[in-house]
Amino acid sequence: MGFRIETYARQHLEGITSLYNAETASEPYIAPLTPERLIQYVERKTYFDPAGLLVAIESSTVIGWVHACVAPGSEPRHDPGEPVARIRMLIYPASRLEVGRVLVSEATDWLRRSGQKVLLAMHSQAGYPFYRGLWLGSEPKCPATMAHLQLALEVGGYKTTLESAVMATEIAAAPGAIPPPRGIELIEAPAEMAHEPMRESWDGFEPIRVRAYSGGQELGSLGWVLLPQLAERLGAPCMSIWSMGVKAEHRRRGIATAMLVRAMSQARSQGARFALVSTQLWNAPAHATYAKLGFTPYCVTVGRTLDLWAGERDT
Repeated sequence: MGFRIETYARQHLEGITSLYNAETASEPYIAPLTPERLIQYVERKTYFDPAGLLVAIESSTVIGWVHACVAPGSEPRHDPGEPVARIRMLIYPASRLEVGRVLVSEATDWLRRSGQKVLLAMHSQAGYPFYRGLWLGSEPKCPATMAHLQLALEVGGYKTTLESAVMATEIAAAPGAIPPPRGIELIEAPAEMAHEPMRESWDGFEPIRVRAYSGGQELGSLGWVLLPQLAERLGAPCMSIWSMGVKAEHRRRGIATAMLVRAMSQARSQGARFALVSTQLWNAPAHATYAKLGFTPYCVTVGRTLDLWAGERDT
């Protein structure tokens, strides 16, 4: 092996961010990293452990890096006292498959020491403690277009357990007004943070929720956030829709469409000229709702899992 693996230190910042930017330059919905951004969105978080950020060095040059972490779930449904072991980021050149293989192996060995038996990789199951708002909107999962990352994780034993469709559109003009169904009121306000890990995962951003009410009862909600850093790739800020749902008994009434139009109009008034959303591949009703407002498929993302119990059951 003509390279070595080092634990993250600030001396690696320039090399880490330069490689990240070079490898994602063709991805319009991945914001560039700077040393300052990596410090703000990664290093300063309370659950960041530099021992889990492993850097491949060859002749003093960074040729790859992987970020493994043991952090709590960042979504409202998660118990903030229960950490989850996962690979959150993997970067290396497509021409250096051996670098990816070694990085995944080293990260997996580090995660095994946590004692957990299920390891996630670029998966949404436990939320997004790092890189939220920077990598493919507000849900940083691994795009299938980056086949070399998929290959390194596959060889490392991580199997596909979630596939999502990323859809995007340009907000060239304000969407035509679509009022909610009769008797339903839309209320927009900053998104509430269920616990500290959720708040910290959104550090640096201001997520918003649009809620649909009738007679004091909440029928559905949509969460969105403005991503100003993507203007460096797109030429203007992008909005990202990070959640949407309507109670089963109130679906097919136009509530989701009305909430989406409200969110897109508000985002455009704040400078957004693009919109992005990720939803599970099987969720055809959601795809149809987004398509009505001009969203088209951009890519598929993949979440992966390594089940260490499986190896023990086989022995």
